[in-house]
Amino acid sequence: MSSSVHTIRAKSEDIADNRRSMACLGALMKQWEALNRQNNAADPLALEQIRQRYQRMQRNSANLYLHSVESFASLTAQIPGMIAFIRQDIAQTQEILIEQHAEQRQRQRARQSSTDAELALRQTMLATEQQPRGLTEEQQALVQRLKDTQPELMASHQHEQHPASQRLGRIDRHIAELAILDPQWDISAFTHRAAELERLAQDESWNMLGDSLTLDLAEATRAARTLAEQRQQLGLLIAGLGSYNTAEANELIARLNLVLTSRELPLLLDAIATAQAATEQQQLHIAALARREAVLTGLAKLGYEVHESDAQTWSEEGKVVIGKPATPGYGLELAGAQGSERFQVRAVAFSEQRDTQRDSDIESIWCGEQQKLEQILQQTGDALTLERALPAGSSALKVVKPANTLADQADYRYRGDHSRSLDE
Repeated sequence: MSSSVHTIRAKSEDIADNRRSMACLGALMKQWEALNRQNNAADPLALEQIRQRYQRMQRNSANLYLHSVESFASLTAQIPGMIAFIRQDIAQTQEILIEQHAEQRQRQRARQSSTDAELALRQTMLATEQQPRGLTEEQQALVQRLKDTQPELMASHQHEQHPASQRLGRIDRHIAELAILDPQWDISAFTHRAAELERLAQDESWNMLGDSLTLDLAEATRAARTLAEQRQQLGLLIAGLGSYNTAEANELIARLNLVLTSRELPLLLDAIATAQAATEQQQLHIAALARREAVLTGLAKLGYEVHESDAQTWSEEGKVVIGKPATPGYGLELAGAQGSERFQVRAVAFSEQRDTQRDSDIESIWCGEQQKLEQILQQTGDALTLERALPAGSSALKVVKPANTLADQADYRYRGDHSRSLDE
């Protein structure tokens, strides 16, 4: 063949994706651990099983280059499911903690209400007992009935408070949400208003104050949930960027961490957009080099002369030319856009002054070599696929200068008067 178009997926770019995903999972696990330390109702056995599963994934990800293609694919496929599971478990644990916090507030209020009612009853009875001893039989019977019906009076008091208790319960729930979703939120103003409401007489004014507090808390909890979700998202993006371990990524991480605790939603959203764009850029850069390095490494095993800078040259300039000592005067031109899995290979000559009868032989050699290249890359976990090719002799060979003497490399789309491109 004179030229061919291939797609390449390099294992090393998949490994970079794996490491980024594991870094995100690690950040989630820290949040999960912190929440479960607060959960007194958590099942220790279930928690340990989750920890062991995560630890196995960590061990298996320690050296991914040693895994077979099938084993690597299996390990990679586990990560999204584990991330989704931990996210869901975090949400469920937050709900448990919110319920625990709300119930604690309700128990405290119930104890206080019971104490207040009992105290009021005792004071009434004490005042009655302190009356002169000359009580009539009717008065004495009344006092005895008060003593005998004390439990019923307590229950009646609590029953009368039931509608108010429901409203206070909703307030407790909102306060608990704020405390769990955003521990740094200063909820003292809300708890003070709730305490004042508990002490006031339950009249029309009480209802208005209760409605106002409930609405304010509902708005605050909605904001807290939104901020918590965005902070979690930004935290995962920061963790993923950290897996690249580049100066550019680390500098950005330092700036993003300053926004992570912000309560300004626009700042968080801007930071998330910046982190997403940076992640995509890092992925593209890694993929571009990984794909080209995989192809060039395979060609080097086939006897081509490959330099360390060739992958970078190909990535930056869109093409690179390599030669082969076994076929002097001829080589290959590899070309393709930086962010694409697709690239083109064509046999080229290094001089106009040559025996053109050898051209078809060179094209036939490349035809056999591209099949060997697929096999070589498959052994290392890289996937090379031939999309289409022009048969040998279908066009004149393009003449280029070897890479080591090329001063001003021509646009690789130039084919000469008698050549044709697969892109046409």
